[in-house]
Amino acid sequence: MRVTNSMMVRNMLDHLKKNMGDLNDLNEQLSSGKLFQMPSDAPIKVADSMNYKSQLNRNSQFQRNLNQAENWLNTTESALKSGTEVMQRARELTIYAANDSMTTDDRKMVAKEMKQLRDELIDISNAKLGDSYIFSGQETGEKPFSLNADDTDLKNYVDYQGDKNGVKRRLNENVEMDVSLNGDEVFKDKIDKLHKIYRQLENNIPGEDFKGEDIGDNLGELGNHINDFVEKRSEIGGKLQRAGNIIDRLEANEVHLRDLKSKNEDADLAEVITELKMEETVYRASLASGSRIMQQSLVDFIR
Repeated sequence: MRVTNSMMVRNMLDHLKKNMGDLNDLNEQLSSGKLFQMPSDAPIKVADSMNYKSQLNRNSQFQRNLNQAENWLNTTESALKSGTEVMQRARELTIYAANDSMTTDDRKMVAKEMKQLRDELIDISNAKLGDSYIFSGQETGEKPFSLNADDTDLKNYVDYQGDKNGVKRRLNENVEMDVSLNGDEVFKDKIDKLHKIYRQLENNIPGEDFKGEDIGDNLGELGNHINDFVEKRSEIGGKLQRAGNIIDRLEANEVHLRDLKSKNEDADLAEVITELKMEETVYRASLASGSRIMQQSLVDFIR
């Protein structure tokens, strides 16, 4: 086949265009730090990066859920700890007040502190995380307990206003945790018990109709209430431990996913610079070769 001058010029221009395109691609990689700029540059890599990004987004959402769960559980644990201390003090006072040597005035003094403990336990039961009551079930905008208008009712001093539904958080693809405790189960009987003891002490009349053992009879239930708080704190502690383990796995998974995403799309700048210099050399060689084909105009351009 006869090779004409126009064919040589056309081939030379094609090579120059390719060299310029390669130089442009490498310059874009160098300036952006990415291997591709458009989906059409590397469709498979783009699809992989989108998948990694989607997994990272889910991972981040799970971490946010876990932070919320931990905050809820920590607030619950703190309330249970305070509740335990209240009941322990109530038990100490009950032991003290059960002594038959105490006078009516002595018991009234104890009654005042017992009333304070009752009210403190109500405050604890109304604990909030932000704007949410943590012991109201899913009725987080509703205060868990309201006071009964008839305070002579020793079994129903407070009425529960929340619901029985738990507050749940999705911690990963397979785990959904109930981070709440039902306030009715946790606090109502304990508040009513403290109110009953308070009323007994406040209204006590010395003589045969009132004996220290009438107060002492409450000790068994107080002990049970303390144990119940301890058990529920243990339950919350177990959930906190599990949440912490899941957080560790999510953080490790995030590092792994970011590494995969980086390897898939981030340019090796040292390698890009090396290739860029090589392409510049090739481009100059193409220009030099072309100068012999397009003598006059290309020589003028080079000069």
